[in-house]
Amino acid sequence: MSDNNGEGKMPNLHDLPYVARIEILYKPNIKVESILLALFIILYVPSTIMYIKNKNHPFIKYRQPKMVILGAILSGFVAILIPIIRMAKISCFVNTWINSSAIYGFLIVTFTRYAKIYFIQKLSIFKLKFSEKNNKSIHDKGDFSMKSIIGKPKDVGGETSISIKTSSIRSSTLTHDSGTSNDVNTQSLNSVDPTTYFKRLDSIIKLKISIYFIALPMICLFTYYIVITINKFDTLKKPCPNEIKDITYPKLATNIFIFISSIFMFYQIYFKQKWDREFKLEYTTFVIVQLTCNILINMTTKGKLNDTIASYRIYIFQMFSFSVQLLCVYEPLIKIFYTKHWVKESKLTQEEFLNKLSNTSFREQVKDIATHTFCIENLLFIEAHNELMNIVLNYYSKKNNPPAVECITYNSSDVLHKNTISPILYKPFEPIFKPYFEKIYDLYIKEDGIACVNVKASTIRTIENQMENDNYSYLMFLKAAEEVGELLYNNVNAKLYVH
Repeated sequence: MSDNNGEGKMPNLHDLPYVARIEILYKPNIKVESILLALFIILYVPSTIMYIKNKNHPFIKYRQPKMVILGAILSGFVAILIPIIRMAKISCFVNTWINSSAIYGFLIVTFTRYAKIYFIQKLSIFKLKFSEKNNKSIHDKGDFSMKSIIGKPKDVGGETSISIKTSSIRSSTLTHDSGTSNDVNTQSLNSVDPTTYFKRLDSIIKLKISIYFIALPMICLFTYYIVITINKFDTLKKPCPNEIKDITYPKLATNIFIFISSIFMFYQIYFKQKWDREFKLEYTTFVIVQLTCNILINMTTKGKLNDTIASYRIYIFQMFSFSVQLLCVYEPLIKIFYTKHWVKESKLTQEEFLNKLSNTSFREQVKDIATHTFCIENLLFIEAHNELMNIVLNYYSKKNNPPAVECITYNSSDVLHKNTISPILYKPFEPIFKPYFEKIYDLYIKEDGIACVNVKASTIRTIENQMENDNYSYLMFLKAAEEVGELLYNNVNAKLYVH
């Protein structure tokens, strides 16, 4: 290989560091690089396209698909670009400003995704604990109010009046035996303003985490690259088959931060928040493979491995990027294919699913999945709505003279068959129930409610118009319950067969 002056003189290799000798002696193997290029195109492009097409599938949409797609595009871009740079002997400017920036971007986007999941999980647990407390309050206050109106202890014909007891599923059954850790206990709800706490977490998730974990590190990286470009302009004009040492320092510093913060993250993942097993596997693999890659690269630069590995050391990073692609992209796609072709016949219908929510063990299973897939508010709204409907039914049942002997109940699946709903719920609205309906609206329906459910804007407007015009009805939340029941079924049902 000739030098830059065209004199054809070879530097004294023995006087150069090991890595410099490897770079000078490197000659691109077009066949090997072409095979790697074709392999990376096959591994990254089709799977990323399929993932984008299925981004709204229940197996994908709770796993932060936007960040997964961004990471998949960055890692695929890097994997495809590397062999092109090495074959074409493109200058280090491209390797530094495009390839290395994309590698670093992929690293911080992937870590930011897990940091974001930590805060979303924290918010999900907060919603669970806060809403359980409010649901139980609705039940307890409902009992107390009904006693004061109907069941005041007084002797009627030698008999004592009977106090109201709902026969519905008590929301308090949701407060025990959960697989979810009590990350936000009820004591903290009393000492911290729940709305402030919710808004703070929501702000971190929607904005702050992207600023502090992505925007600022990338600004620092580009500032550092500007300095490197100015100081090593002549060096960067030459081709470099691997990253030069100076541009690896930001990645090294970020890796050290990730490894240190992983002590806290592992505690949260396995003991405190108890993440979903897919996220556990993802993050554990993320840290282990990244650590392994750093160790291998360090060994190659120090001559601990053979010269061939050292000359291809830039591909060691692909172990990390493809492991992320495998777990974050391939794994959910395989699950989608599996459930579509092998468990289709055994799935519950929506009506069967909603009916089974009255079964404690089934409901606990649904609650565990809903909490870890960040849709727990849907189950809690259905529980609160059912509770309130059954309080109303029992109110009228006990109000009858004599009281009705037959127990009339409202079930979750009643939203699918309006003809099964008791005629009692079509009666004129009694003002005694207004505070309870307002409480459910504030918590679950209101746009900035702590456990706001995802219902259509037209449904919310209809409810708000009824409230503004003081035109309350017992079934004013029925349409919302129907939409939320469908969402819960779509989000959870398929996962019941892969957990």
